[in-house]
Amino acid sequence: MAWLMAAAQTGRDTTIIVNQQRIVVTTHKGETHVTVYDSTDNQLLKTRETVFTNQQEVERVYVTSPFLPSTYTRATALAPILPTVWYAYTSTDSKIGSDANSSSGLHTRGSGSSEVGVTIFEGITPLTDRGRWGQLGFSMGAQTYYTWMHFQPGALLQGEGSHVSFTPAASAASTNRLSYGGVRIPLMLSWQIAPENMASQIAIGISADMRTRGKYRFTPADMGDPIERNVRLKPFGLNLETVVCFGPLAITGRVGLLPLFQTTTGKKAYTSSIGIGINMGQLFRRR
Repeated sequence: MAWLMAAAQTGRDTTIIVNQQRIVVTTHKGETHVTVYDSTDNQLLKTRETVFTNQQEVERVYVTSPFLPSTYTRATALAPILPTVWYAYTSTDSKIGSDANSSSGLHTRGSGSSEVGVTIFEGITPLTDRGRWGQLGFSMGAQTYYTWMHFQPGALLQGEGSHVSFTPAASAASTNRLSYGGVRIPLMLSWQIAPENMASQIAIGISADMRTRGKYRFTPADMGDPIERNVRLKPFGLNLETVVCFGPLAITGRVGLLPLFQTTTGKKAYTSSIGIGINMGQLFRRR
């Protein structure tokens, strides 16, 4: 058979080399282990392992994290999809997916509103075999982020219990912003092309937010005393997520499906963002 280059059997281990991949079959204590290795730069990197025991089949998936040394990071057949670090332009409006505008009753200002974040963990598992047109996978991660939301200079934000309100300011502001942080858990379906190289990928899914309280600051332009206060935000959020990757470059889009806060007049604040990030797992991925 042309595809079978070599086979060797030692004890209970059987090794088969197929298309520069090493397949090892091991029997131990009634379990049969089938392990596939990729050979890169004279090193064997485990990509997946399947265990057969008690008439059951278990496939083990290996995860990556930008905070693990490369000697301890186990590779998968799929490339990471979530950006390791990112910067995003954010907007807030009273309708889901709308751009910020002063007529929404939220007095938001798109200029300067932004978000920065870091992915601290990502787990990846394949859902299909690698085919000619790519491979379908599932990704779950944990991210932390911080957001700055800017308001019109003449609107003063007031916190009233679980709601907020806006009143005319005595003077215009040089700084009028609300900031908050949080943890985000994305769940993504991805389609990846050429995962063994610099992969092109597209992913869509949802994410759950867990937010801190907001920190509000109003600094008058006439050098008056600044106003600072805590603002109660909705502690949990839900978003629609999309990521498009070209090698290590990631473009992200996010639309909030649940409000960040609600005003006393009944207006609800929904956030959305578009950003750019770097995927360190792709940048330093062995090829």
